[in-house]
Amino acid sequence: MDAVTTTSDFLLADARAALRRRASEDGRTELSRTFAAWLLRETETSADFALLVSEAATRQGALQDFQTVAILGFGAHAGILGAQQLEALKRGLHRQAGREVVIDGLPVGFCSDAVGILGVALGTKTLADAELTDQVLKWTSKFLKNSFDAERTEDWHRCLLAAGDRQLGNPLNLPVPNSPATADVRTTLVAKGVIEPGDDGAIDKDGQQTLRLAMRELPDELPCDRAALRLAAVESVIQAAIPSVGGKNAAEPAKRSGTLSDRDMQIHDVVGGERFRTLTNAEIMKDATVKKRLRADFDLEPGGDAAKRCLDRIREAKGYSLSREVTKKRAAQNQTTDKNGQPRAS
Repeated sequence: MDAVTTTSDFLLADARAALRRRASEDGRTELSRTFAAWLLRETETSADFALLVSEAATRQGALQDFQTVAILGFGAHAGILGAQQLEALKRGLHRQAGREVVIDGLPVGFCSDAVGILGVALGTKTLADAELTDQVLKWTSKFLKNSFDAERTEDWHRCLLAAGDRQLGNPLNLPVPNSPATADVRTTLVAKGVIEPGDDGAIDKDGQQTLRLAMRELPDELPCDRAALRLAAVESVIQAAIPSVGGKNAAEPAKRSGTLSDRDMQIHDVVGGERFRTLTNAEIMKDATVKKRLRADFDLEPGGDAAKRCLDRIREAKGYSLSREVTKKRAAQNQTTDKNGQPRAS
């Protein structure tokens, strides 16, 4: 066994363990815990994630603050919100979009909360409500660029702010910082599907730099949210490793068409790839077996907006045709066949 590779593997294992300890320290805010769980999507975090989201959905009025709405936004992106919880998210976004962003001449705290802004943006995109999106855009336009440009803003925060801007349609065209120090943040955001991947060379370079950052920098010196981002990046690189991690054989990040939550992957398996390829969403949800499983196992009402969004999210991530494209392909095939079922002459 190559000594350099072995040493690198040991260093990386130690770094992962240290990052995990830092990312899961006691005393974190509910939003920080939600963010880490959303990033990592692991068995031990999923129950905490669901509980945090569920509790956030029960808050009303003044209790439905910026952090609460951001928590719901991460839950919406993960695909775990039921119909009533989505309505709670919508109410919260309406409420936030009406808030002042400057009080007594100073920006309100949420203006520089990069994690929260990303959660709000993800929730807005998931709801796909044109009127609500317009309200959120007008609201964020009052502070988002100023927060991005502020001298005190760190580059890893700028990455999150730029990702939030992209989720809202990129109205401000905020650039994702391209510094080596933020390679891990870019790696994570690409893996989560919230920013576009660069070319293969850039992806590989960021993957290699992510491992170097993990092994060279002490996790104790990182904020908990930053540690969670780095841990998620390292895990992403390791999962895509071909064939191993460390030394000259370090991981090469795989190409991704998108990412899905564990819940969405389970729904994909229930529906099956063949149905996604050949049926529209409406036809899928008429299948008695699928309809029963969606309702019983995932609290999705067949025909409801949440179910439609979920199926479209899976189609996009897996590269399946959307329902309208399935219909068009079927119509084109029918046009090339005569009434007796024989292909028409060209």
